[in-house]
Amino acid sequence: MSGIELYSHQETALALLRANDGFALFMEQGTGKTFPVLFRLAELAGQGKVRSALVVAPKAVCDGWREKIGQLSGEQRRQLGSIELRIASYDIAWRRGDIADGTFDAVVLDESHYVKSPSANRTKACIRIASRARYRWILTGTPTSNGQLCNLWSQMAVVDPVAVVSRGREYIYPGCLGGDSYYKWIERVALLDKWRKPRKYIDVQGVQEAVGALSYRITKAECLDLPEKLPDEVLRVSLDQTVKPKYRSMAKSSAILELDALAGNPLARSLRLRQIASGFIDTDDGRVELACRKPAALREFIGGFEGKFVVFCEFRRSIDEVSSVLAAEGVGHVVLDGRSPDKGVWREFQADPTVRAIICQYQTGSAGIDLYAADTCIFYEPTLRSDLNEQARDRIHRVGQTRACSYYYMLTEGTVETAIYRALRNYEDFSEALLTEYLSEYTKGERL
Repeated sequence: MSGIELYSHQETALALLRANDGFALFMEQGTGKTFPVLFRLAELAGQGKVRSALVVAPKAVCDGWREKIGQLSGEQRRQLGSIELRIASYDIAWRRGDIADGTFDAVVLDESHYVKSPSANRTKACIRIASRARYRWILTGTPTSNGQLCNLWSQMAVVDPVAVVSRGREYIYPGCLGGDSYYKWIERVALLDKWRKPRKYIDVQGVQEAVGALSYRITKAECLDLPEKLPDEVLRVSLDQTVKPKYRSMAKSSAILELDALAGNPLARSLRLRQIASGFIDTDDGRVELACRKPAALREFIGGFEGKFVVFCEFRRSIDEVSSVLAAEGVGHVVLDGRSPDKGVWREFQADPTVRAIICQYQTGSAGIDLYAADTCIFYEPTLRSDLNEQARDRIHRVGQTRACSYYYMLTEGTVETAIYRALRNYEDFSEALLTEYLSEYTKGERL
């Protein structure tokens, strides 16, 4: 008997993995895409068709794979134990020669959107590793960001690799997308801007059909009876009067002369404005602390809150600030960010009733972990990326959740945070164009 009983949509995914040596499970986060892969790997191991397998995943997710193996039946664990099964983070996979240059019978890329950039070293390495495997599967709930079909080229090169020799060198391209290089393919399916970036796709149906033949897409709404996500609540805080002149100076002239703080480009300007909204600014001479009303607002919010909750932050400085507030209020908590030596610390939050909160950095805690012990997410500051925002929201809205999920966004009024949140509500990244639009609105408002 299996230790895990698959849902019907997971059975469908397993059947498709049986039918395809190369395949993509584009299953929304929380739908349980790991178990169909483990079931299939166990089958192949038991049949003697696989003697080695590699799972590549974000660092914070690796322990989750090991944990799920432990939930399988005794026979499945025995089958997987009979083969060389390695689980490695993306950073390790492309940097370690024994993996990057190794050969595995099966290769699995979890959260495969990590290899959406064709020019990235880790993408190239993962494509090469997969091209040497017989079985190649990728998993992600967000294969494209904001409908950018260009994200699919390298992911499908993992699923359906073909070798092309040019000028004495071998390249790996996706056969299902015509076996072309990225630039030949993107010129065929999109109109490009002056930076050779897609500005409009002209063969959406063709791309969708090619990818659809080798993928399975399903959302939670289609397959699981999860509680609803409640409408967002916005916790607004005002910008401190002593900080307003500094914010105005950065917004209007890209500089705060009294602090010797300069922003040489739009990206730096956006970063500085966001930092000011969260109570600090980094300058060439070091960090300058500014007055901020968010800590007090957070303290007030959690004062009457009894359950478990999750706090997402963009900046490490904000993580430290939130941690100080929780400690002062006697709230037991753990932190999951890039500095955390134990990326599986979220399991402590899940299991220990004395740990009432977990503070996560978006990039570290937004994918591949379960936080359904909480039904409330607090976003101390909004992220610029809509995919990270949606993934963060889904941490509490997963299988195992029994309550409606609540989301609170802390926004500093009169700052760029309100414009960022507006973009996120429309499932948009906060781009340079939206920053320009915001600055124009801000300048007009100042004149009025």
